[in-house]
Amino acid sequence: MKVMPFEQGKQTDGGLVGPVWPEAVDVDALSLSGLRERLGLIKKAEARLAAMKSATLAAYTSRGGEGLARRVVLEELQTSKQQARREVETASQFSQVPETFEALGAGEIPAAHAAKIAKAASEGTVDETVLVEAARREDFGTFSRTLRDHQHKQSGDGGKSLFNRQRERRSLSFFKSPDDGMFILNGRFDPVAGNRFEAALAAEERRLRNDDKTGDQAAFDQRLADALESLVCADVSDAKPQGTTLVLTAEWDMVNNQIADVRLPDGDLLPMGEALRLACDADILPCVFNTKNQELWVGRKHRLATEAQRAALIVRDRHCIGCGRAAVWCEAHHIEEWYKGGRTDIDNLVLVCTSCHHNIHDDDWEVHRRSDGAYELRPPPKPYAHLRPWQSKPDTHSREADPFPETGISTGYPVNRQPVLLS
Repeated sequence: MKVMPFEQGKQTDGGLVGPVWPEAVDVDALSLSGLRERLGLIKKAEARLAAMKSATLAAYTSRGGEGLARRVVLEELQTSKQQARREVETASQFSQVPETFEALGAGEIPAAHAAKIAKAASEGTVDETVLVEAARREDFGTFSRTLRDHQHKQSGDGGKSLFNRQRERRSLSFFKSPDDGMFILNGRFDPVAGNRFEAALAAEERRLRNDDKTGDQAAFDQRLADALESLVCADVSDAKPQGTTLVLTAEWDMVNNQIADVRLPDGDLLPMGEALRLACDADILPCVFNTKNQELWVGRKHRLATEAQRAALIVRDRHCIGCGRAAVWCEAHHIEEWYKGGRTDIDNLVLVCTSCHHNIHDDDWEVHRRSDGAYELRPPPKPYAHLRPWQSKPDTHSREADPFPETGISTGYPVNRQPVLLS
């Protein structure tokens, strides 16, 4: 593998190349725009250093073997054994993606993005040009979603092989720590199992918090531990807690007269065979929420959102409208406050996580509806008046907005995309 020289001012076939590291400057003297520009320069330098490291490791591995290369990484870079293994593995994988490595060496894409492309190429066919272009403009979370969608579509079997590989990697470890006698639980789960666990844990944590009359101010991770204990050790005859419904969305293929592009609540594509398996023992709700039925417009009859309303909110908002936290961890907030006469109607509710909910009630953050129909959370105008006007981050996964204007529900999907509720 070749990496362009990094000395400042060195002329190459590709033109003048900048330094491998930025010059030292007094950052306290820089303006906000200057500091931002410097962060961009540091990002490019980190990418180019990563390319240098991978090229060096690849050369060392080819001469001394993987075992010796890992030991050198442990000694010279002082990493963990797991990190040493990943470093050597990634360096080897870059030989399969020359376009990606070139973009990394030029400082055009971050090292983490490049490593994900290299790993994906080692697992199956990918269109490197498409992925590199996406890596140039997308943050890590957005790019990870783009990559998973790309792998699903490139698999040639509707994502079945990709899902099977994920499922084969499932694992769970549970052991007692000799240090303090506490038990430690650690696991990896395929997307379906993970989404189902997340929905059940979030619902149980919510139930325990709402039922707590002691005023206990337990931390979130403590409440989560309580929720897991409650679920695992519960009487099997106990009723299912509200909010444990798994919401899938799917498009209707008009040409072939069948559903397609089935997605989990977190947006990941699901193989059709797995979706059909889930549907065998699930409740299916094939509706577009386009009528003012009693389930979605309950007025002042109920203070808390109903199960049907939560499902509709998950389809519409997809995540916390403030920070983007997964929908299952969110609460339904009344835009017009309940205590001020607000109604528990779907067009008066939005999804917000606990932290963003506190921002609304304690710090006067406000819910706004954008021109595309999606909701967002904005800070109060003061003391932020000196900042630039609010600029919403574009939602790269949104599709046609407001397919049902008569209901006030914007699902972010075309008209033919419908929510499917699976227990």
